[in-house]
Amino acid sequence: MAAVQYFIERFSVTCNKPVSHLQLACCPSHCAVPWQDKSIRIYENNNLEPPLELTGHHGDVSAMVFGTLRDRLVLCSASEDYVIVWDIDRCYRQIKEGVIASGRVVGTLLGKVEHLSLCPLSAKLAACSGSRVFLLNAEREDVLGFLKAHLGPVTASEFCQWDVNLLISISEDRTFKIWDVKKGDILFESAVLSAYPLLSLFFVEQNSQFIIGSGDGQLWCYTLPVDHKCRLVTKLDLSKLEQKHERNLRKTSSPQNRPDGMTGNEVRGTVETAKPVLKIWAQKLQSSHASLQQRGSCVWIGSSDGLYLLDLDTSELLMILPLKGDLSISMSGSWAVSNGLGGNMCCLVTSLFGTSVALFEVNSAGLDELCFRMAMGFSVDEQLSVVPSSPLMTMSPLNAELAKHGRKPQRKIGWSLQNHTRTHFVAKKKQLFWIN
Repeated sequence: MAAVQYFIERFSVTCNKPVSHLQLACCPSHCAVPWQDKSIRIYENNNLEPPLELTGHHGDVSAMVFGTLRDRLVLCSASEDYVIVWDIDRCYRQIKEGVIASGRVVGTLLGKVEHLSLCPLSAKLAACSGSRVFLLNAEREDVLGFLKAHLGPVTASEFCQWDVNLLISISEDRTFKIWDVKKGDILFESAVLSAYPLLSLFFVEQNSQFIIGSGDGQLWCYTLPVDHKCRLVTKLDLSKLEQKHERNLRKTSSPQNRPDGMTGNEVRGTVETAKPVLKIWAQKLQSSHASLQQRGSCVWIGSSDGLYLLDLDTSELLMILPLKGDLSISMSGSWAVSNGLGGNMCCLVTSLFGTSVALFEVNSAGLDELCFRMAMGFSVDEQLSVVPSSPLMTMSPLNAELAKHGRKPQRKIGWSLQNHTRTHFVAKKKQLFWIN
């Protein structure tokens, strides 16, 4: 069977030093890559024209994120000296006019910023530096406050999509905290979840839930009710889900008919690697198969060796898209994911051990074929038959329509009791006679 290329590599660039764990930025139209430490290059996802280069930082760029402010596309970037907000259209216009593109400084000397998140509704920017989360005004230089309660460096923070006054932060201390942004109070704090740092966070708006991923491949899905008392919905292990997924593949399909991108470890190699949850992203499957269109709670997990598609409702691993083939990156250090054109998905990936950064586009046509073959292989449309491990009990209600009970003869209780008494008396009399 001919191999289907699910990842289409748009371009690849080489930086002057490793950027494996930096937060890069990607949106449907553009992606941002650090260049020569202190500069930033903006590439158009569907255009190979020379990139837009932004200069203004005096330190190494450590985090970037795209967002919208007043319906305008902006890029937020951070280094140890500044946090800068760039208006992308304005920067392009300045370059065409022969002027150096400039941005707006909204934060100064915050330390090394590991993660940025932008709330477009409230125009607030959260910058994670050390064990604190700085709240900045995204439209002017104004530090609104900072949140400090974690015992270790904060790895990520995100604003709640349906309540802009809530923010969740995760940390290397292996806990998460829910904050009231207005008051700066902690509304909820978790216990220690794992032996590894928490790395990624994502909100699922349709279910009012959020998902947290750790460095050892653990996933926790929590509800976020109005009273902010989070309840654990499910806990998943990415490695165990992959093993179960591969066992199902071996049962349901022969090696020659096994779909590409869903191959077991015996085909890809026997070396087992850690599967950190580097990125969590939700995008509805663009499949023509009816049974797969009904799956509305699917999330993509970006790990070091590829993408994993999970169904949160069933805790099932649907498919695996490994980084293999002719791609320039086979082991990733970070993911930046965004919706693309035509139902595709854009992924900006950094090399775990090298200095390269590549933009991959997930082919929606190839995914649709994979979804169809997966559905046929697992017989999604067929009814499930379950064989009991033991026979039904005699009085089980499941036997109500299977067993027809005839009329039972009436028992002569008086005669039976009298006969039993006489027999017992004779036997006892004989026994006494024999003893004497």
